[in-house]
Amino acid sequence: MIVTLAGHVDHGKTSLVRALTGVDTDRLAEEKQRGLTIDLGFAYIDQGNIGFVDVPGHHKFIHNMVAGVASHQYALLVVAADDGPMPQSKEHLDILNLVGIQQGVIALTKCDRVDQARIQTCREEIAAMVAASFLAGATIIETSTEDATSTQVLLAHLRQQCEQFQQTDKAEPFRLAIDRSFNVRGAGLVVTGTVHSGKVKLDDTLHHFPSQNSVRVRSIRAQDNTVDEAGPGDRCALNLSGLDLDDVTRGDWICAEPPPSFTQITTNLTVLSGFPRPVRHWTPVHIYYATSHTTGRIALLDDERITPGSQTLVDLVCDEPLCVRHADQLVIRDYSLDVTLGGGSVVFASQKHTRRRRQASRLTQLAHYNQPTATTSLTSLLSNGPVNVEEFRAIWHLTTLELNTLLAQHNVLQFAGLAIDRAYLKALQDAAVKLTSAHQADEPSSPGMKINDFKEIPIVLRQRLLNALVKAGELSNAAGHYRLPTQAISLPNNLAKTWLLLEAALDKQQAPSTGDLAKQLQIPQKQIETDLKALVKRGYVVHIANHRFYLPRRLDALASEVKRLADGRGFSVKQFRDSAAVGRNVAIEILEYFDSRGFTRRQDNERIVLKDSY
Repeated sequence: MIVTLAGHVDHGKTSLVRALTGVDTDRLAEEKQRGLTIDLGFAYIDQGNIGFVDVPGHHKFIHNMVAGVASHQYALLVVAADDGPMPQSKEHLDILNLVGIQQGVIALTKCDRVDQARIQTCREEIAAMVAASFLAGATIIETSTEDATSTQVLLAHLRQQCEQFQQTDKAEPFRLAIDRSFNVRGAGLVVTGTVHSGKVKLDDTLHHFPSQNSVRVRSIRAQDNTVDEAGPGDRCALNLSGLDLDDVTRGDWICAEPPPSFTQITTNLTVLSGFPRPVRHWTPVHIYYATSHTTGRIALLDDERITPGSQTLVDLVCDEPLCVRHADQLVIRDYSLDVTLGGGSVVFASQKHTRRRRQASRLTQLAHYNQPTATTSLTSLLSNGPVNVEEFRAIWHLTTLELNTLLAQHNVLQFAGLAIDRAYLKALQDAAVKLTSAHQADEPSSPGMKINDFKEIPIVLRQRLLNALVKAGELSNAAGHYRLPTQAISLPNNLAKTWLLLEAALDKQQAPSTGDLAKQLQIPQKQIETDLKALVKRGYVVHIANHRFYLPRRLDALASEVKRLADGRGFSVKQFRDSAAVGRNVAIEILEYFDSRGFTRRQDNERIVLKDSY
């Protein structure tokens, strides 16, 4: 069990740890000179079963205090009896709340300096301060470093809690937040920090953020003992190969997988009730996450201000990327006031800043991610549209096995990195056919709908879904216009008359050019081409080359001849010309059209067939 101390400056945290463990956690020369804890200090007892993290109490070092706190820990709030609760007592308590610590005890220190009446008053003040926190009703133990008996009472309490303390060991990939790094002679680089998830074993290959370098674990110490494995909540030291000391700093991460990083983070922001003013859009803030820190802005998603004591979804637009996951806890401090504003858990994150952050579709997506479990989130997302599988896995920090297990619970189609619920897909297909039918009923002379007219279909699915409908015969596609194949297009009178002439003239193995048609029909070539292009839009003819149009049935027959010729091998232009009984130039035009449709492909002097149809 890792015990994190918290409390106002000079309330005796370091002295209390020394009395409990015999270890002076002020390791820096400046700390000893000033009698002030500046950075994190660590001590262990009972063969490492209980570890202590001593954090700075001074408000100038609040960033170091936040770096020492993790949700897996047990809190020891320290309040001096002569001062009682002070500003940093309350701020440290708020931070413990915000990062998600759920268990703890309160030590009332320096009790030898005051009388019993003052102690009772102090107890009442502490009870009032913690009433709305996870420490409401927590045990308050009176201590004095001058009285060893009092610290033994506290130690006995911690040992009892250690026996009952339970860690939640989720099947998540390993993550360690680095708070220190140094070289050990003969061993090399060592990094220390708190394990936030997963397990690490000897010889594991891990990844460093932000460099993305691969590293190998040479040895492990957890709670100051040499071990073969460490897990969530452990204070861990890893001896690594693959990195130099200059490559590592506090705020970096060691992860089982190459970690994505995000500069826009959506969080359930809780503004502390004691914060002195409403939070407005684009408020500059400090953002603390585990041992990481960056500055940024709060971007509001609905109102123009958030009142203290309230909670709402906001975007945090970060100046530097953070390696966050769903439900990770953030602490937010106001940039100008230098006080804690609030904090909250991560709901979603992205690598790009969103300009239309208040768009209805985006707010809906955030609501689907704002769920207690990955299972409910995925179910909610699939009901609304395509799900980016890798994005979902990264945000929820799932293993590949966990993700596949979740997807197997749904009837989904996967392609291009997306998962789509088949029922949702069927509803979109039915809607597309219905929309096309209604369009043709309203505009019988229209050549059909263009792809961008199907606005209800998500753009990432639009082309694939329409292609599937065409392949299934539910829609036809003529020159990019979609219509029902069972509903004929009514031609305007002038075009209908021209079509009677053109259809007979074009119904040949080698369709005549528009110049030949103009001479044959005694119609200007420009008018012939204008009418043919209008007929292309309606699916009556296909424009295969400059001045060359074909009837679809004739082109289908030529495609069948191409497939017969190929039969698993390549064929030349000459072979196609002879078998199709067309001129060389026309054969080239036909084959180049098939190439453009992806039906065939030229390889040197031959062509091969790539798919069943053009």
